[in-house]
Amino acid sequence: MAHFNEINTTAQGNTKRLQKSIPDTMKSFKDLQDAAYAPGALDKKTKEFAALAYAIADKCEGCIGNHVNKLIKLGASREEIAEIAGVAIVMGGGPGSVYGGKALQAYDDAMESR
Repeated sequence: MAHFNEINTTAQGNTKRLQKSIPDTMKSFKDLQDAAYAPGALDKKTKEFAALAYAIADKCEGCIGNHVNKLIKLGASREEIAEIAGVAIVMGGGPGSVYGGKALQAYDDAMESR
């Protein structure tokens, strides 16, 4: 099983490759992210929880690792990650239970390396 620190490092490296190859597109994508995650009616933590639920349901390991790390910085607990995984299971069915477990693995891996 892949360790989420390795998954995150690989995902970040791939993003850097894209930034070098298609800088205008990636800058626009970053601007979109910044706008979408800016606090408004919902705070950043709530938006990150929504993104994590989608990442689990959509089975994106790089996204799971990224959003779990952001949530840790925003003070999220393992219990909150587990409850979001539960919501994702409802939305994503059986695969959500596999990838919800991966979200907890990402949390545990991130906390282990601190």
